Amino acid sequence: MRRALTLAVAVTVVLLAGHIEGADKAQIDAKITKAVSYLGKPGESDSDGEMAFKLTMEALSLVAPETDFPSEFAENIDKAKGIFDSTSIVNPEGIAHLHKGYRLINSGKDFEMPSHISTIEDAVDHAKVQLAAARKDLEADKVDECTRKLLEIAVMVVTPMEATLEK
Repeated sequence: MRRALTLAVAVTVVLLAGHIEGADKAQIDAKITKAVSYLGKPGESDSDGEMAFKLTMEALSLVAPETDFPSEFAENIDKAKGIFDSTSIVNPEGIAHLHKGYRLINSGKDFEMPSHISTIEDAVDHAKVQLAAARKDLEADKVDECTRKLLEIAVMVVTPMEATLEK
């Protein structure tokens, strides 16, 4: 009897690993959906990149503790969010925590802007695609992949793009 109970508990733990409760999942999904709604074309009245960033950070801070990543990852995300909330989304200390979190889950590699992004419009389009993919990952209980996509968008927003000079 004792072995059966131990086995049942072990199976339950394995099944719940990487799984987010329905209410939490709905809250995270709502934040991502709302973030996308603020990603209009730059200059349009419904466009608010800072709000989209803050909502992405809120979703990221909710999902980060549910990942299989080291606890230091979620700690860096929370620190960054706290700094951004109390100061500015361009605060160097907050940005440093985001980049540290990125390196923690990407084998120590630094973030590099995707090669197809050369304009703000490209970045906005990429963010929309990645946020939609993050929602699909969340729905499929692919928590780590959802988190990676949210983090990529957050880091991309605070990473300066280098202008290419035409000769």
